[in-house]
Order: sequence, then structure tokens, then C-alpha cells
Amino acid sequence: MNDKPKQDPKKKALEGYKKVGTKFLPPMNHLIGPMKNVSYFRLTMPELIWWDVVAQNASDQFSVDLAAEISKFFKEKNIKGSWWAFISDYSKLEEKDFEDLKAHLHALGMLVILQSSLSKFLDLYPDCPLKRFANSSNKPIDPDYLNKFESRVEILADKRSREGILMQAQAIYMGFVLGKLHIVQGLVLADFPEVSKYPKTPRSVEVGASICSTLNMLGAQMLPEYKENEWVQYFWKRSLEIRPMNWEHLTRG
Repeated sequence: MNDKPKQDPKKKALEGYKKVGTKFLPPMNHLIGPMKNVSYFRLTMPELIWWDVVAQNASDQFSVDLAAEISKFFKEKNIKGSWWAFISDYSKLEEKDFEDLKAHLHALGMLVILQSSLSKFLDLYPDCPLKRFANSSNKPIDPDYLNKFESRVEILADKRSREGILMQAQAIYMGFVLGKLHIVQGLVLADFPEVSKYPKTPRSVEVGASICSTLNMLGAQMLPEYKENEWVQYFWKRSLEIRPMNWEHLTRG
């Protein structure tokens, strides 16, 4: 005779769910928060674009090394609340901590390279939260750089382009270094280093897709709503000031 108590089918069906009032939230919702759509082009791309700027003006390897050192700095200082991958993160960083970060990067010989890499980008967007990295006053916009930057934005607008994937990968990588993102062995993202081969191998394409979906999920939790995101609003407004949109084609007969 089997004396093992029978499991309540309702309890089994709701295993992992969390009851909030009269509602039961699925595991994914109560662990990472409610799912919501995040616009890559409108919101995520402007937040991460500085990584591509640095990679273009220094190198991909420097960009990766910089992400690692910034993550290590915040982990050792135990400064929480952000992954420090998004530009908006730096708007809430205390002045002393910002100066300490600059000193840390200077000691590693990275600060001057970072400042040089960001200089023309900050000429375009002088009120960017990263402006505290700069060591000089604003200069006139370089027309050649503006053309190159606009062309680059067009490439990055495709989040599945190699450039777009590598830019998004920086945020995921910083999550790993900070110890905030843990991946179970066997999942696609566990092969994260394969992203360096994107999109030349089937596995790298799978990793790239996983990076996109993971960042979309995390961005929904870490990024502020568009109406509250001063950097993103400023980015698009300033972009139109620099290069006003031509509406002539709308008035033609």
C-alpha cells in the first residue's frame, strides 16, 4: 500500500508562482519584474552607443577591457543600483565616485584613450552624462565626424548587425563581471565568448539572438521610462538640432 500523500494538482500547477493579492504571478514575472516592450532604436541604442563610439575610435579590445575595468571598479566599491553600461547610469553617479573612477582608469593608462575616443562624440552632445570624463571645453562640431557618426547610427539601428550585437554584448559582459548575471550551463548564453565570431558561425548567431532577448528583458527593468529618460530625450532632440529633418518630400505634389 502506498502511503505517499497525493500532491494537490492545483499546487503543482502553481508551483513557482507568487501570490500577490488575489493574483498569481508566474516565476519570470516576480523574479525579474513584469515584462514590457523596450524600443531598441528609440531607447536602448542611444543608451549603449558610447561603447560603439569607443570601439570605433580606439578598438574593440579596448572597449571590452574598459567595460571590465569599470565593472571591477564598481564591484570593489560596492556601488549598486546599476550595471554602468547605460549612459543614463552616469547621471546619478556622485561626483566623488566619478572622480575615483577616473583616477582608477588613469592609473591603468585608460583614461586618456577614453577621453580621446569620446571627445568628438561629446562635441555633438555636450550635455551627455559622460561629459565628466572630458578634460577640455566643447569644440565646434567636426562635419566629417558628424557624417561618419550618422552613418554609424544607421548601421547600429539594425540590432542584429555585427556592430549592434557587439555593442549590446557590452552590457551583458558587464553583468557577468559584476556578478549580477549568472547563466546556467547548457544555455546558449553560456557560450558568450562565441559572440566575437558573430555572425560567421551558427553558434555565434544563436548567442547574438540570446544577447538581444536578454538585454531587452533587462533593459525593461533597468532603463527608466522614455518620458523620464533625460539622456535619450536630449539625444534625439540634439540630433535634430544638429541635422534638422527635411520635410520637403511631404509637401510635393
